Amino acid sequence: MKVHHFQDGVAICGDCMDPSVVDTVWQIAGQGVPLVIADPPYGGIVNEAWDNIITDGDLALYLRDMTRTYADLVVSGGALYVWGGIGKPGSRAFLRYLVETEQVGSLELANLITWSKKRAYGVQHNYLWTREECAYWVHGDAKKPRTFNVPLLDQKRGYAGYNAKYPAKSEYLRRTNVWTDVTEIFRGKVHPTQKAQRVIEIPIQVHTDPGEYVIDPFAGSGTTGMACRALGRKFILIEQDPVHFDGMLSRLATDSGQ
Repeated sequence: MKVHHFQDGVAICGDCMDPSVVDTVWQIAGQGVPLVIADPPYGGIVNEAWDNIITDGDLALYLRDMTRTYADLVVSGGALYVWGGIGKPGSRAFLRYLVETEQVGSLELANLITWSKKRAYGVQHNYLWTREECAYWVHGDAKKPRTFNVPLLDQKRGYAGYNAKYPAKSEYLRRTNVWTDVTEIFRGKVHPTQKAQRVIEIPIQVHTDPGEYVIDPFAGSGTTGMACRALGRKFILIEQDPVHFDGMLSRLATDSGQ
């Protein structure tokens, strides 16, 4: 395990499920954090060893155990966002994970978010795919999140509200669980599964306040750290691949001037 400190966060090179790594995160997090954002392996999506080493059933179990481990690091009412894909026939690890995780433990699935992408792919005999999923969990009662800063779009609604009894609270439209306003990265990625920074910023703005920590157990290129820095939050990033870890350090150091 390798630990690197920035002025606004910490980066750890190691397996996020290694007890020594979890203990280190506990030492940094103190009494817990309000938000975890995880972009774990989907299983056979990219040509990388870490995405092709476990079966469908094992991946579902791994995702469940990972989520429950990091839920313990989240304060009561805090949130966990776990990205995943619907999969393909005979390989539905993410869907199995959703059901199995909620059946045992203190987590409730508050919502299933769909990121509607711009680039479509698929085969001739089926609808084209333009989506990616993200499970929004609450540690405790999903109806009582610790923090929920209502997210708004840049688009004005153009009407006063549903009716006089239920007037709109803002002139701008409220974000739904289908995100259509964020474009994926088409070129220039520094990690094969790198997310657009905006999809990471949204939950940070919704569930945290300035100065609070966010944990990312699969940090990859460090986008969560970049998002936290842009929004005045602190970060705890974990990445097990030494090459990607060094690239993440370089990216964060260049951004901060460290």
